[in-house]
Amino acid sequence: MFGFEIYTSEVDDRGIDFVARRAGRFVEVQVKTVSGYNLQYVNESKFKASDDFVVALVRLAEGAEPALYVFLGSDWPSDDGLLVYSPYEGKKSEAAYEIRLAQSRDKVIENYRLERWVDRLGGWQVAALHHGAHAGVWRRVRSV
Repeated sequence: MFGFEIYTSEVDDRGIDFVARRAGRFVEVQVKTVSGYNLQYVNESKFKASDDFVVALVRLAEGAEPALYVFLGSDWPSDDGLLVYSPYEGKKSEAAYEIRLAQSRDKVIENYRLERWVDRLGGWQVAALHHGAHAGVWRRVRSV
């Protein structure tokens, strides 16, 4: 799909599920899956507020193909309330970067559809990586 290369690793201890590479540039990807309007988030310790960090959201709905959305770390926070930073000061929870799904934001999230964001990725070749048992060891498994 879109010329992405797939790589895997053996341990998920850094919050990176995929690494994207295209034209010599890399991007780290954290994948979240949701059905309905459940809150999705990445803890601050696993998040990078840059164009080199991506949160990929897979949205599942009964009887429909999964919807795929892409958010760059630099997209946070958004003025529309979809992408929110929550510091949770004085709380037990770690600060987090959230995707606040709601019916009222269904039109807004469509701007982040994978198909619309491939161009924004600047022609990068995306490599899906799973972090494995040996931290920092990545293995190419296929191109899609």
